[in-house]
Amino acid sequence: MRIRFHSGWKFAWTFAAAATTSRSITRLSFGQGNHRQSRCLVHSFAIRSNTHRQRINSRKQDSRRNMSSSTQQETSLQFVDIGANLLDERYTDGIYFGKKRHESDFDLVLERSLERGVSHLILTAGTLRESRRALELVEAYQAKEDAPPIVLGCTVGVHPTRCQQEFVDEDKDAIAIMDELQGLLERGTKSGSVVAIGEFGLDYDRLEFSPKDVQIEFFQKQLDRFLGLGLDLPLFLHNRSVGKDLLEILKDRTTKDSLRGVVHSFDDSLELAQEFIDLGLYIGLNGCSLKTEENLAVVKELPLDKILLETDCPYCEIKATHAGHHHIQTTFAKKPDKKFEMGKMVKGRNEPCQIIQVAEVIAGVKGLPLEEVASACYQNSMDLYKGFVTAPQAAIN
Repeated sequence: MRIRFHSGWKFAWTFAAAATTSRSITRLSFGQGNHRQSRCLVHSFAIRSNTHRQRINSRKQDSRRNMSSSTQQETSLQFVDIGANLLDERYTDGIYFGKKRHESDFDLVLERSLERGVSHLILTAGTLRESRRALELVEAYQAKEDAPPIVLGCTVGVHPTRCQQEFVDEDKDAIAIMDELQGLLERGTKSGSVVAIGEFGLDYDRLEFSPKDVQIEFFQKQLDRFLGLGLDLPLFLHNRSVGKDLLEILKDRTTKDSLRGVVHSFDDSLELAQEFIDLGLYIGLNGCSLKTEENLAVVKELPLDKILLETDCPYCEIKATHAGHHHIQTTFAKKPDKKFEMGKMVKGRNEPCQIIQVAEVIAGVKGLPLEEVASACYQNSMDLYKGFVTAPQAAIN
């Protein structure tokens, strides 16, 4: 069910009413000193018993009293960030280019996301280690009691530019790596923590990290192995400067009825986008999708009911040099990492809260109200990620 607090917050908590256990109310463990003030609830993609709703009721007033004033900003918009690299050390350790600048401000990053209506976040992984860390982080939320009320999920898979290091250079053989990835997928699917397979696909822009033949081989092997598990998870696909190679591999292995997923950070042609859509896929857009006039011409023609929003943070921030920048209405004050202040955003580090800017550019390019774009893309995410599906709206008085 959807729960809306009528005083204090104007964003909705979305709950998936499914299954059996009571271990998905959690507490964020990041942050330092006075920045651990907020007390509020977080859940995984599947809320699994009436106990959770009872605990939400009992903590509602406590949440209102203790939520910091900065996180009480009202917004009528809701967003799902389908791709956030929140395992990056800039968030988890405050490290920039090998230098420690500050302690973790992970919790504050989530609070800023909530201020701008981000209700769901997917942590993307690109190696076996990242997949394990992402799953453990989300599962840790399921074992804790208080945290910013944001839904977290993660992906499991190996990024194309990491295929050489993961499957060829490592001491373990490729089959053993696949076995471990499969174990994480199965475990995370049962707990409701893993919501997509990936990030995987092809990337010919960075062949110095992983040769073309290695990328193709291990994308195909991951695709065959993981789709064969019958987990009914969508694909989180990477497609960078590869022509139609990724498209043809997908065509060879799937039918429209069986293929679900998103081609994330899309920056290719309208023709290719339409062919992916014809396969049953969505198109993910972030700042890197909005750099050039050619990008904007593609976005203008994309059907709104096939677009998903993402930040790909800490990367893909919309910069002043980008063609779509003039459509931005919402700005954020930032400080250089060398002058970091807890509670302030960092220059050059994109955050999930900035997803509103992606929506603003799309709205501007299409000549549509921001609310229409945000609502449509939010519903698209609900449709793709089945764990997001909500019961009829309810209110807690």
